[in-house]
Amino acid sequence: MEKIKIHTMIEIAGKPEEHVKETIDKIINIIKENKKLNILKKEISSIDKTEVPSPSNPDQNVEIFSGFTELELELPNFDELIQFCFTFMPSSIEIIEPEELKISQGDLEASLGDLLGKLHENSRIIMEYQALKQQIIKAQQQRANEQKKN
Repeated sequence: MEKIKIHTMIEIAGKPEEHVKETIDKIINIIKENKKLNILKKEISSIDKTEVPSPSNPDQNVEIFSGFTELELELPNFDELIQFCFTFMPSSIEIIEPEELKISQGDLEASLGDLLGKLHENSRIIMEYQALKQQIIKAQQQRANEQKKN
């Protein structure tokens, strides 16, 4: 199978500003260290400060910092492209070359199996957090009811 050339963007948001910058640098270093990934071009944005509604109190805003890196990469095959997406979760990806991609049934099945495994793992995690959230809400309601009695 021929090599694949992509243009991709990886965005990072968080707090403090230094953490966002360090995380972008770490991601680039991890990609550089991966012998299967070849960085052809790299650009790093400035870190911007934004205010967004607080998840716990939408009437209040919290500051977050965000930045991104744009990369042009060469990958050896389709499976490495899928693994790159799983690992780095880019916000966008454009396949530059080849214009058409021929993939074997086995390679496609392996990639789809990996995708399904990741989706099932994420689904399990979401269900666990939903159950935990319900337990916390129930405990808070019980505490509030006990305080009313006292």
